[in-house]
Amino acid sequence: MKKNPIIIPYDGYRYPDELLNEIESDLSNPIIADLMSYIKINDVVFMRPFSGPDWIYRIWKIIVKNKLDEQVGIFLDLKLADTSGTLKNIAAHFASFQQKILTVRSSLSGKGFLEVKRALPDTKIALVSFLTDNSEQDCLEGYGLFPEEKILHDMRITQRKYEKVRNETDPQFAFDMVVCSPKELEYICRNEEPIFNHKFEKITPGIRDEWMTKGQQARVTGVKQALLKGADYVVMGSQMKKGNPKKGISAEESQKLTSLAILEAFAEKKEGEN
Repeated sequence: MKKNPIIIPYDGYRYPDELLNEIESDLSNPIIADLMSYIKINDVVFMRPFSGPDWIYRIWKIIVKNKLDEQVGIFLDLKLADTSGTLKNIAAHFASFQQKILTVRSSLSGKGFLEVKRALPDTKIALVSFLTDNSEQDCLEGYGLFPEEKILHDMRITQRKYEKVRNETDPQFAFDMVVCSPKELEYICRNEEPIFNHKFEKITPGIRDEWMTKGQQARVTGVKQALLKGADYVVMGSQMKKGNPKKGISAEESQKLTSLAILEAFAEKKEGEN
């Protein structure tokens, strides 16, 4: 379990200064800075006047300025899904920059994964199979599988495709991390090691504690429950930055409640190991 498990998303900004000032402010907040592991960006890379790599560079400078470069990284949440040649070209644009995680879709070919792994050897690849704003019923109707079954199935197929094209000098696995909601964690944690002889890191969106509203996610749980079920990292924006004013919960109070829930998860995890 990570001591700073929180990934904060920065999405939906219209102006460069608005985004950069907010990141600066958050990194100056001792509670947020202590718990944050990654700054997650998505639509930001399409915001003018800068290019995607330029955005990464500017965010990285703020991280370094706040002396958090040993703790906080950049998470490029693009959920890439394209042909291997196009992926190679896209990855080349980010090859010399500071993103530490990149999301890709499970629909990539084995060669697609190989091209990304070779182009970005210092970036962890996070596999995205079934988006968390879809319900369990959506998955059953679309694939005839529960979400946890689909994710594990896609993990197996992805690795199988990758094994066919990699050579001995390439990384052993097509991906380093898996994105899944809290509802799938226990199933994946229980089954991955017998299949892969390996445990992948888990990134878990859909974190909404009892004092928060549900939001856009369909499959949610609290941060403590997610960490105890096996999440390595949890994605939360509103819970850390806005709180829930309708329930009288300020951002500061929500941060303190979240920090307490994480400490409780650590304590219970440690007690269970003894």
